[in-house]
Amino acid sequence: MYEKLTRWLRRSQYAKPMVILIAFFVVSALSVWLLETRVNDQFRTFGDGLWWSIITSSTTGYGDMVPVTFVGRVMAVLTILIGVGGTSLLSGALASWLVDRNTKARRGLMEFKNLKDHLVICGWKNDMKNILTDILRVNPTLTAEQLVLISNVDSEIVEELKESEALSGLKFVRGDYFSEPALRRAVVEHCRKAMILADTLESKAISEVDSKTVMTVITLKSISRDIYVTAEVLDKKYESYLRHAMCDEIMFSRDLGRQMLANTSATNGMSHIIHDLLNQSDGSCRLTTMGLDQETITRTWADLKQSMQTGTIVLLGVLENTGSPNRMKVEALREAQKTADVSTLISNLQKVKGLEVNRPIFLPPDDYVIQPYSQAIVLERL
Repeated sequence: MYEKLTRWLRRSQYAKPMVILIAFFVVSALSVWLLETRVNDQFRTFGDGLWWSIITSSTTGYGDMVPVTFVGRVMAVLTILIGVGGTSLLSGALASWLVDRNTKARRGLMEFKNLKDHLVICGWKNDMKNILTDILRVNPTLTAEQLVLISNVDSEIVEELKESEALSGLKFVRGDYFSEPALRRAVVEHCRKAMILADTLESKAISEVDSKTVMTVITLKSISRDIYVTAEVLDKKYESYLRHAMCDEIMFSRDLGRQMLANTSATNGMSHIIHDLLNQSDGSCRLTTMGLDQETITRTWADLKQSMQTGTIVLLGVLENTGSPNRMKVEALREAQKTADVSTLISNLQKVKGLEVNRPIFLPPDDYVIQPYSQAIVLERL
């Protein structure tokens, strides 16, 4: 606390005038108290002098305390003059700070140092308003104040977004979303998740868009390996680069649309089914994942069905290897080395190397054993 205060006093342009003004209040209060205490019953304590000094400097002048000595009255005049000037100086400094802060926020130049548990969105889409609104709709615990957008889009466009009541608290960082300075201004090391969009704002070339996505993942993981990163790619050939960069979740937006079209040729209504499962607009049910307690781990799929499947939950499968891939691989590597047999050790290390993050397994056999870091895939009635 002392170090922060000292640093602020050294760096802030408003610190010295404020300290000087406070020091003057103290000197003025002490002087009038010493001058008046013997001849004026209104100034019995130093607190009385300090009250008089503050009230007089603000020119409010309640009149409950009035100096009677000549020197005391001279001190009163000085207090009024210096108080008016100092108050004006502080008011101007405060107004300047507020204007500067508001200007920086509008231009995307703010640093959100104290932000935690927020969602960082890297990149821009033409339908950004709908994307952000949908994000808030499917995340009831998330507020607009916890959304941080990083993009080179014009600040006026972002201000138009914030005109919506639902997005009024949106935070904006202007800059290249793959650059470390912009990511650090968004405090990505303390975010709950970072989402990278396939941004075609500055370039329509798929290779350039996906290359920026890979660069962003590498930069995020260099800041902190524990950041959960979701990335959208247009070309599936970049999947291997993202996996090498330890991207936690990869979304193939074009591939998803293509597969949807293919499935509609074989199954009637498939597009409606997938749309309603993801949309959740009627609020009747949702497709989601649920964490599993330690007692469930190492039990079988048959046991999990018996304990979880109820009238409001339908169990669909298991999502393996959820959470931080770095932590999982470190612990898996530690477990893999707990053997003296070389061939077993090599086999275990190969399994660690091939560890696939967020691997869904739908309707496994009844004897399937639930692995650590797994979550249940469920259809839940709301």
